Amino acid sequence: MEKSSVMRVWVTNKNNREITAEMSESMVAFLSTAMEHGCIGSTFAEDDERIIASTRWSDEMALEQFRSSEEYKIQEGKIIESFVAAGFEIADDILFNSTATILFTN
Repeated sequence: MEKSSVMRVWVTNKNNREITAEMSESMVAFLSTAMEHGCIGSTFAEDDERIIASTRWSDEMALEQFRSSEEYKIQEGKIIESFVAAGFEIADDILFNSTATILFTN
């Protein structure tokens, strides 16, 4: 069986809140750390209503190795802290958090 590349996507409601400098810094640090652990691409974006982050990986094993690392836990904790400090309610505001097999990309 051929390994399939995957993406991890996280989407949260903004509910009229703004992205703070701390939120941005923690997300950029997380995505930079992911790149050091085999991530082949990442995106941090927003629209009027949502914050969106995604990463791309050569396969799910590479993603899961990162997700089980101590660096992941540290960076994830910093993201959660920064979002909570900005008034986000993580459990209620997250709309979507999933790993998906990439069918096509260019």
